[in-house]
Amino acid sequence: MPPPRSNGDQWYESEQPTRRGLVAEMQRIRRRTRVRPIPVIVLAALVTAGITHKMATKPVLVEAEVVIALTEGALASHQTGMPVEQLRDYVTRVLMPPKRLLEVVEKYNLFPLRKKAGPQYALESFHDTFAVQIWKNSFAYYDDEDANAARSARIGISVRDTDPDRAIDIAHDLAAVVIETAAAARQQRADTVTGQVAMLRKAVDEMLDKLELDIASKQAAIAQARNRGDTDLAGILQIDLAALQQQHRRHEAQGQRIATSSDALATDIAAAGLDMSLAVVDENRPERPTHSGLVLVMVAAVIGTFSLVSAALVLGAFDSRVHDADDAIRLGLPVLGHVPGFAGDNVGSMRTRSAAPTRVPSFRRWRFHR
Repeated sequence: MPPPRSNGDQWYESEQPTRRGLVAEMQRIRRRTRVRPIPVIVLAALVTAGITHKMATKPVLVEAEVVIALTEGALASHQTGMPVEQLRDYVTRVLMPPKRLLEVVEKYNLFPLRKKAGPQYALESFHDTFAVQIWKNSFAYYDDEDANAARSARIGISVRDTDPDRAIDIAHDLAAVVIETAAAARQQRADTVTGQVAMLRKAVDEMLDKLELDIASKQAAIAQARNRGDTDLAGILQIDLAALQQQHRRHEAQGQRIATSSDALATDIAAAGLDMSLAVVDENRPERPTHSGLVLVMVAAVIGTFSLVSAALVLGAFDSRVHDADDAIRLGLPVLGHVPGFAGDNVGSMRTRSAAPTRVPSFRRWRFHR
């Protein structure tokens, strides 16, 4: 025998189930929607047209890509190749200086807010629109025993934009920035090395001139000592002359190596990690995006269905007119019965007499009196 329920549980037994309340509310909203279907249809049509137009005119981002072929040269040691992440950082941080990136931003008038937010905002926004990828990397498969092996890689610069033509142009400009910056760095290093070689050559020439004067002086002193018959002094001077001649030959050989060696400049540039070649070898031009009519029709149908239901719910929920006995009950009015509709029920009705219908206050429409 179950225990008797206390008075505190009576409220639960008298409470209407949630599902039944929802069904009743939906039926009430449906009845109110039938009373005035035109506002529901108009609202649903406006919402559907607005959302469909927004989707049809929404800018679509496309991605353009330019591929640069890179021959590594001496960027890495003879045994190991340059890591991919290090090469990517070298391209993005060294070969894409902020000044050149800002020039590209100004050229295409990107990010209008940059005039107020500043160049840092423009650089951060621009970095979000492009990406640098390294792939098909043969550095890891480089074979030192293969005389024809060459470290090489592909650098892909991809740019996202709403205009395909502008995207491919920006990608080409970024590739040009990378190539020009690498060439400028190589030329700057070459000029520095050339200056150092010229200074070294000048120093060697000055040393040779000084040694030639010293040799001539020693030869003259030896001749004078022999004329005087001082053989001991002549022997000492002869030893000094031999040492000077040996220094002269050594510096002369060094000068010849500096003058004739074509590898001195290339070796120093290679040690700086700049003996690499960059060239654009491929591009991926995106097609201009088009919206499919069938897709838009299907989207409009789905949006229209949900908009129709939503409009019915909204207008039905905020309809304050009295349509049935439930509305009268919510007003606190006694209901004796319900007269069903018939063919002449509009004759002499309040509407034909231009009487305004009674509206249910909002705070009472959602109350259920039992």
